[in-house]
Amino acid sequence: MAVFERSCREERELKWAKIWFSHLASFHRQSGQGDWQFTVDDVIAFSRAKLRSGAPAWKRLMMVRGLMDYRRLVQKRPLDDLIPVREKLQEVVVTERVSEEDAEDIEEVVSKINSREPDVIQQYRRALRRDGKKYATERAYVGKVKAFMSERALKCLADFDCIGGADVEAHLTDLAVDGNVAPSTQNQAFHALLFLFQHVFKRDIGRIQAIRASKGKQIPTVLSYEEVEKVLGKMQGVSLVIAKLLYGCGMRISEALALRVKDIDFENSLIEIHQSKGNKSRLVPLPDELIEPLRRMVRSRHVLHQQDLEDGVASVWLPFALARKYPSAAREFRWQFVFASARLSRDPHSFAMHRHHLHRDTFPSHLRRAVERSGISKHISSHTFRHSFATHLLRAGTDIRTIQELLGHSDVKTTMIYTHVINREDIRVVSPLDRLAKGSHRESALPSTGSDAGEPSVGLAGRQGQKVTSYCSKPIACRRLRVHPIEERSQSGPVRSNTSPDPATRVKARTTTPTVLPDALRRSITQRSSCESRSARRGWLRSWLPSFGRSATNLRSG
Repeated sequence: MAVFERSCREERELKWAKIWFSHLASFHRQSGQGDWQFTVDDVIAFSRAKLRSGAPAWKRLMMVRGLMDYRRLVQKRPLDDLIPVREKLQEVVVTERVSEEDAEDIEEVVSKINSREPDVIQQYRRALRRDGKKYATERAYVGKVKAFMSERALKCLADFDCIGGADVEAHLTDLAVDGNVAPSTQNQAFHALLFLFQHVFKRDIGRIQAIRASKGKQIPTVLSYEEVEKVLGKMQGVSLVIAKLLYGCGMRISEALALRVKDIDFENSLIEIHQSKGNKSRLVPLPDELIEPLRRMVRSRHVLHQQDLEDGVASVWLPFALARKYPSAAREFRWQFVFASARLSRDPHSFAMHRHHLHRDTFPSHLRRAVERSGISKHISSHTFRHSFATHLLRAGTDIRTIQELLGHSDVKTTMIYTHVINREDIRVVSPLDRLAKGSHRESALPSTGSDAGEPSVGLAGRQGQKVTSYCSKPIACRRLRVHPIEERSQSGPVRSNTSPDPATRVKARTTTPTVLPDALRRSITQRSSCESRSARRGWLRSWLPSFGRSATNLRSG
């Protein structure tokens, strides 16, 4: 059997060897006799002629192999000079094969472009799709470029020859000044135009110094546990399951809608999130509250998929050219979206009919009606559930790094915004209006004396027997301020020590040593105490201080 197979193979090789030798002889205008001794230069010249005619490398390689078989089987000549040619063509075949696969991948990614659009937009869409931008990003960027073209009256690629950074800068300034757009809108327009010049025109627009839209610090809206319960209580069906996913797993609305059957791991209570923001993937825990509702959703989705298979319309969009590599994957149940649309839709790239997931505007409309019925006046969007998820985890003591991984943030600084929300809630500032209503302002007020309280003015001489302690010394924990009875200064004066006292002793002495006033000042105070107001006496007393050296110092320290 093996001998027969070898004989058949040699017959096929000899057949093609004679065919290629006939072509070679015809190319070099030889008689075609089998005794023509062709050289390696003859083979190379023939191969180059085939290359110019568009023959691929694999076909030229088959030609060289056929001529080698003819020399080996018919002419019985050595093959040493033809081996390098064969090896070179083998390398070219591999290179061309990789290039063809890349071209097929690019064609699959770029897909179909509307030929009725301007050539600038067509080139722009191709560049965006080659770069892996999502369709939502493509739609937004194309809208910004079309607005720029409309403002500058640009129609085609040739019109952009005289457009540069100054035009982009003026356009962005007009958006901020005249359009009064949000900072994110202006930044999106800037990046859309930057991508256009870098990837389509291959030009650098230089440094843009446009007037930027002002951007303030935004604090996320967070719901309390009671508010979350109210909103969820007003929802039902598919929208309720999506809302629980957003709050229970911290998902974005786009991540929840793009959930496929294969992404739910019921055994390990995990959910895989793929192609998230920034084309990242992560794992989030599956709440026990959602296991049974999601099982029902999967069973319902399986019934719809079986109906699509019977109707011959079972198909779903696949990323990364998987539809070409795995043609049957689009019909497999595990690749289907969990929250599928009730109607088939056309892919904007390939124009093929698929059963896509729910439209991203469907859930917000259900959420808006639920919020209205719940009576909550806060501005609540689908992203509010994500903010509430992070804030409630942080309040429960979850580590900030764990929350960062669950949310899929690249930088922990983005997650730190929720710590500011916690700190803001922990700080309880009592308004002066509430203090006034509760009457607590009287407790914190200083004791009123003299004419300020509407009582008879009692001068300093009238309080010579009192010992007054400052009320403010208690809450601010500072030393007590005391005014002691006035005594006659001794003739000998204060005793001074040559040694410096301990600081603690010095503070104690300062707080307990009675203040001694000059006789003239004491008599003047006694005379004015009964005829002048408290504020007038205070100002007059300050005017006396510079005139009494050591006594003034004692008065200040007292």
